[in-house]
Amino acid sequence: MNTDDELRLKWWKEAKFGMFIHWGLYAVLARGEWAMAASKIPVTEYEKLAKQFNPLKFNAKEWVSIAKSAGMKYIVITAKHHDGFAMFHSQTEKFNIVDATPFARDPLKELAEECQKQDIKLCFYYSHVIDWHHPHSVHEYYNNTWDYQLENKSFYNYWNNLAKPQIRELLTDYGPIGLLWFDTAGGLSKKDSKEIIDIAHKLQPNCLINSRVSHWPNMGDYQSKGDNEIPMYGEDSRPWETPMTLNKSWGYSDNDQEWKTTESIIFKMVNIVSKGGNLLLNVGPTAEGLIPETSVERLRDVGKWLSTNGEAIYESNPNPYPYEFEWGAITVRSGKMFLHLYHKYCPGRELKLYGLKNKVIKSYILADETKEQLDIDQVYNEESDHHALTIKLPKQLPGQYISVVALEIAGEVKVDQSFSQQASGVITLDLVHAEIDERITKAEWGFKVVHPGTFDVVLVNFKKAGTDWEKEYNETVELNLGKQQLECIPKEDIILEESQSCQYPYTEIHSKLGQVEINKSGQYTLSLTSDKIQRKLETTEIWQANAVKLRSVKLIPSNDGSSK
Repeated sequence: MNTDDELRLKWWKEAKFGMFIHWGLYAVLARGEWAMAASKIPVTEYEKLAKQFNPLKFNAKEWVSIAKSAGMKYIVITAKHHDGFAMFHSQTEKFNIVDATPFARDPLKELAEECQKQDIKLCFYYSHVIDWHHPHSVHEYYNNTWDYQLENKSFYNYWNNLAKPQIRELLTDYGPIGLLWFDTAGGLSKKDSKEIIDIAHKLQPNCLINSRVSHWPNMGDYQSKGDNEIPMYGEDSRPWETPMTLNKSWGYSDNDQEWKTTESIIFKMVNIVSKGGNLLLNVGPTAEGLIPETSVERLRDVGKWLSTNGEAIYESNPNPYPYEFEWGAITVRSGKMFLHLYHKYCPGRELKLYGLKNKVIKSYILADETKEQLDIDQVYNEESDHHALTIKLPKQLPGQYISVVALEIAGEVKVDQSFSQQASGVITLDLVHAEIDERITKAEWGFKVVHPGTFDVVLVNFKKAGTDWEKEYNETVELNLGKQQLECIPKEDIILEESQSCQYPYTEIHSKLGQVEINKSGQYTLSLTSDKIQRKLETTEIWQANAVKLRSVKLIPSNDGSSK
């Protein structure tokens, strides 16, 4: 990444948290943003909905204020979704909110003015390839074939006469735009993808472009993950962002009331930021122009948590360790390390952290206004090259959901980079960190054991909704640790109701493979052979297509008392 790219990305990497808004003509149907395709509504019938679309309760100041009070730093709103309806006053196409509806106002113009006033970056989503309204839009999969003959489509008619002119309008008529968020580029050529990027950067050199502008690798300024996808730590080499729903729908749906709890949202935000990503959290306003009250309540609660703990989120750097922690997550800033303690997983009155090489100068709870010093004990065993930090925690952690322990340290943070056993005794080996031989579908890890004993071996997978597990996992996996070998067909032994890195449409599944003995501390090598082993693909949406995704192997101290 060159200096110009880094400067363009700086604000976005520091922001960490943004609001996604899916709002369009589909709100009238209240069945989500794919309603037109799902019901194969003819264009002539869909156009009639515009006469019913009159969102008089829309208030740009109120929307931007909701985002700001939630601690969000940017807004990405759907300027045009797959239905082809422009939510701005397009001079290119009359199928837009000003010319086709009784509302006759440009909400994006009003949002642009309000974002300037409240110092929020305004950004636009634009469906550049899918357009069910236009007779010549051509996508690899998702086309309007109920109105139009696919063989009669001429893509460049759409591309040159609608898509590019509207993108130019968005970058010309609405002031400075933080980023353009493109979606589902199926079949778009590399040349056409690059042309859009060049147009955007010519009109607004500082405007960011997300990776969904193209299916070609490394296009755009940063990586958009799959919908609701949270990667494992270290899975991405580029700056990245997770787009996430508050319930299950993006556009407003009156049948979808399955809302994420405030606790879950904060957990996931911390998890994402600790891995170096941004969270783009979606709201789906109604046809009247209101953000649902439940969304507002959740965002208000997240904002309260950030008002106290924002120092550990904004402008932070990711966890410096090559693995995650069961008790929470870590972020860092210059001279400081922040330990995010999930209340429900907090290990009692003491928190142990292995591998921190810096001297801790001061330790306190971030939410504690007095910054009262927490007692700590730091030791180093030279023979085993083992650093251990123990922090005495208060009887009652302040606030809700997550408390942040701030460590002021001497110098820039330095930690043991080996894959090491955690203080809890658990050893987690993520697939993304393995040495992979795809010819024989084998993954191998090296790791350090501090506390030997007997360990239960657990395989962690993510399963997509509707998947037949036995059909997907019908072959034996083989695990080797020294001379010990385990072979079995994984079963759905534990289905996690809550997961930090997994959410709808996926569920985290734990499969028990057996037990292994580790008799002394030191370095070990473990290998796993499975037909589910593959390298992470560089494209965006392929991840969503996997029915079962192998994520990691866990070695968990046995509860039979044999581990030390």
